Amino acid sequence: MKTGHTLKVTLLLFIFAFGTYQTSIAQNKVITLSKVPASPEEFIQMRNNLARTPEGGAAMFIAALINLGKNEKLGMQCLTIGIDQSQVMKGNVYRGYKPRSNVMYHINRLKRGGVRGNFWGYAAKAYLKGATHKNGYTPSKPYQVVTSRNKYSGSEAKGRVKVFVDVAGFRARPVTLKRNDKGIWKAYEFSSMFLDVPKPGKKTDDL
Repeated sequence: MKTGHTLKVTLLLFIFAFGTYQTSIAQNKVITLSKVPASPEEFIQMRNNLARTPEGGAAMFIAALINLGKNEKLGMQCLTIGIDQSQVMKGNVYRGYKPRSNVMYHINRLKRGGVRGNFWGYAAKAYLKGATHKNGYTPSKPYQVVTSRNKYSGSEAKGRVKVFVDVAGFRARPVTLKRNDKGIWKAYEFSSMFLDVPKPGKKTDDL
């Protein structure tokens, strides 16, 4: 009788664990960027379509970072548009606003390191599927952003969710997003997204 009870409990635990695993896997999402926006207007149009989910908001944040490597002015405009209102202040970047000093700290820190344009030219692309330092961070198009959640990611119903974005050669990096009054998800906490990645072609220790 005891053996049968133990077997039943073990089976229930296995079913629960398997169900939890399946739920976790189901939360993985791939967001496709058909292109990198070439203007603030294009960015807004794409954002209004994609950023209806936290994962889409994270992908738009990455699109803004990619633009920093192509055109700093455009990249800053997209960044201002793509981040939560609590992270912007009065300024002259886009429609009377600019990123707050805590955001600019990370951008200026990278500039002081002498990697201003070069860094964003490759680092932001490390968040795209198929990009690695070995292939010079040149993923295939259309670009894809692979995201996931865990049990601590929060609830969409509460308007705040943390998603994890795959990055070449590292653990997935977190970005927390908030939903605004128009139902658009914008990046709220994203300091981990400013961490460095190996330069293109640089050999790394895989052990």
